[in-house]
Amino acid sequence: MGRGVAVAAIAVLLGALGCQPRTAAPVFAPWEEGLTLAYEDPTLPFPQRTQERLQVRVAKAALAPGAAARTVQLTLSSPRGQMEIFVRHQAGGVALLADGRPAARILPEGFPAVAAWEDRGTSFRVIGRGAWEGAAILPETSPSVGVWVEATSPRAPQRRTLYLPNLGEVETLEERGGAWVAVNRLVGRGFVDFPAPRP
Repeated sequence: MGRGVAVAAIAVLLGALGCQPRTAAPVFAPWEEGLTLAYEDPTLPFPQRTQERLQVRVAKAALAPGAAARTVQLTLSSPRGQMEIFVRHQAGGVALLADGRPAARILPEGFPAVAAWEDRGTSFRVIGRGAWEGAAILPETSPSVGVWVEATSPRAPQRRTLYLPNLGEVETLEERGGAWVAVNRLVGRGFVDFPAPRP
């Protein structure tokens, strides 16, 4: 009796895993529950650089049955405090939510096939694919080639950000005096909880 129940339970579990939603294209943002990413500003001196790390943790990732969009709750922690934000992943796009509605577009739907877009006065363009030099901190199974996006705004310095599948931003460069300077870099990746099944 006990063995039969165990076999049935395993069959149900495998069936449920087989019914998990699948996406045709990679998601260029963190989505696995428990995934925790740590970022540093390389322009800061030690020990200030490590003391002011930003930690981003996927607190919750919800995909409603039959829905094409996934809502992800992120917890951002730094020495200055903690806050919760919500983003929506849909068709390759990533949008920041406010009161359940898109407030800012981080990546457009169809990314990375979309070559250029604008959001809130800032122009974005895909400038090409690239391998991340800091990929040694990632597991061997994690993609190390991503997409560089350039952001141009009349109110801020020009920036270039490298997005990797399943992680999102891993490095951001800022144009300073004719040179590109790293101002944000992923320096740690791990899980606080067990990882969620792949979408």
